Amino acid sequence: MTLPTPSQEGSWDAADSAEVVVISFPKCGRTWLRVMMGKAIAARWGLPMEVCADLQLTAFSEIEPTVPRIIFWHDDRVAWRSPNELSSDKSWYRGRKVVFLARDLRDTMVSHYFQRTRRPGNPYRGELGDFLAAEEGSLRTCVAFWNIWYASRGIPEGFLLTSYERLAADTTGELARVLEFCGVPSPAPGTLREAVEFGSFDRMRAMEAADVFHSEKLRPGRLDDIESYKTRRGIVGGYRDYLTPQQIAYADAQIEGRLVPDWQPLALAADMVG
Repeated sequence: MTLPTPSQEGSWDAADSAEVVVISFPKCGRTWLRVMMGKAIAARWGLPMEVCADLQLTAFSEIEPTVPRIIFWHDDRVAWRSPNELSSDKSWYRGRKVVFLARDLRDTMVSHYFQRTRRPGNPYRGELGDFLAAEEGSLRTCVAFWNIWYASRGIPEGFLLTSYERLAADTTGELARVLEFCGVPSPAPGTLREAVEFGSFDRMRAMEAADVFHSEKLRPGRLDDIESYKTRRGIVGGYRDYLTPQQIAYADAQIEGRLVPDWQPLALAADMVG
């Protein structure tokens, strides 16, 4: 069995006892979902949000054992792999639930490019077009990663597919769906609204600038560089402002030619907006 490679976001102690794993390729809105889930759990159990100052939701479970043990990671260090280096063995997830967070892959690639070029520890030096076609950790890797998880979605005890675009279109409803799947008893409507407001773009941008969570998970590379923020733009379809028509055609061809047909609408979801 090939174990997933843990990131700095969680230790093996937390992983081994995890009941739910939230997985995504980088820059699919995972931190946004994480902040809203944390706020909803804190409000539902009457716990201070400061408990998970580093956005580790398992900290709530240490205080209140009835809180499901939920961890977040990108699985298999996918951002640093070529397609051929990815593991197709997901047996570690058997007996656990998986939330798979998707996003339009063109928006994902643009946001990931700025992650790799404007934030510490990600020293990509090339241009956006070069990155889009890169073998390691870019579009082809993400397509292969999605294909593996499509084929493996029956392995976990439960598998929930959600997306950045679904969260953007109906934030309260989709957050409620994710929480219910994770085993969080249905929060009151007021609690959900509070969590959504807490995770709003403007609030998260302010929290990031102030380093409220004392964590690199929500901290800009540079305060004066908007492109280095985790809360960079928050726009569905923003890739159109960065990619040339030729680069968009290349991305579309990769998606339509390589990704399983069932998930192609998720990879091109921004086309349905505006």
